[in-house]
Amino acid sequence: MGEAKRRQELARLGDVEPMVLDTLGGRIHVRWDETARATPNAQLAFFAEFLKATGLYDRWLESCPLSYESSNAPRKADVLGTWLLSILAGHKR
Repeated sequence: MGEAKRRQELARLGDVEPMVLDTLGGRIHVRWDETARATPNAQLAFFAEFLKATGLYDRWLESCPLSYESSNAPRKADVLGTWLLSILAGHKR
């Protein structure tokens, strides 16, 4: 049986193998839940993989003029990453 037919058969049976995505936070596994109507963060894992693959997030960090001088200040990557995730999650204040 060809690989495409095997995937179709697994999908039909509901036993689909998880997809492996490489993100800035490390490797994650994504498995579709066919019974769920929607997920809270939908395609966020795929967007994270896109940011790593294109280098867009790293270039954004390098070009950002943000800097803190305190010895206990958070890293720039932590501040910008939190800000980006809050925007993507629809945070309102």
